Amino acid sequence: MTLQELEQIKQRVSAEHGIAKDMTKTRVTIGMGSCGIKAGAAGVLDVLKQETGRDGETVVTHVGCLGLCSYEPIIEVAVPGQPVATYFHMTPEKTREMAKSHLKGGEPIQAWMLSFRRE
Repeated sequence: MTLQELEQIKQRVSAEHGIAKDMTKTRVTIGMGSCGIKAGAAGVLDVLKQETGRDGETVVTHVGCLGLCSYEPIIEVAVPGQPVATYFHMTPEKTREMAKSHLKGGEPIQAWMLSFRRE
């Protein structure tokens, strides 16, 4: 398979799943590898979808393993113009509170973060 063919597949899958490259929107990514799923990531993803709804400003997506299995479920929040926040050991309850504080209120919860870095 060529690099061009792989890029075409990536673009098709991204379009089918609503994965936007629009860097003007907030992007929330959750690890859904087997370790994340076992740690409760499916429930966390459900809450993220409920809390962000279809506001048009937030893109929620998932990826495979993020490589930090003992910290799962992990959520990365990338708000345009701000450092990327990586939250760890998330639960549905913590996710709901993070969504209200960080995604809606603009106040990250640093006590729940592994890192806060520039992209």
